[in-house]
Amino acid sequence: MRNDQKDAKILELLKKNARIRNVDIAKEVELTEGAVRARIERMLNDGAILQFTIKSSEVNQQHAVIMAKAKHNTKKMMIEISKSNIADEAYEISGDFDAFLVISGATIDEIDKKIDKLRELKDVTDTRTYISLKKW
Repeated sequence: MRNDQKDAKILELLKKNARIRNVDIAKEVELTEGAVRARIERMLNDGAILQFTIKSSEVNQQHAVIMAKAKHNTKKMMIEISKSNIADEAYEISGDFDAFLVISGATIDEIDKKIDKLRELKDVTDTRTYISLKKW
């Protein structure tokens, strides 16, 4: 089954609050709780939902932007990166590099360890790292 408007609304609600109860989602999208649960399970199995997560306050958070090249297949690299949970955000892009990633951590050392893990992925062939100095 393809994602429809109700799936899009479910995803929107989950993005705003990953802890929202299925019952509350059901009221918003006018479905039963069981139907919402089944749709969420299907979207997890189909890869439309990769993970449920929280976003913590950014006090003392460090950030880096990583440009990455795929060894052979960009789609395979993006799936590998997504499954690794290294990047906070991952975008497939056009140009000299195949991916634009945002990585954050409490310290530069934590970011460095994540970058090392990224470089160990079998489908990643080259990276360029840019450390954020200040958020405006």
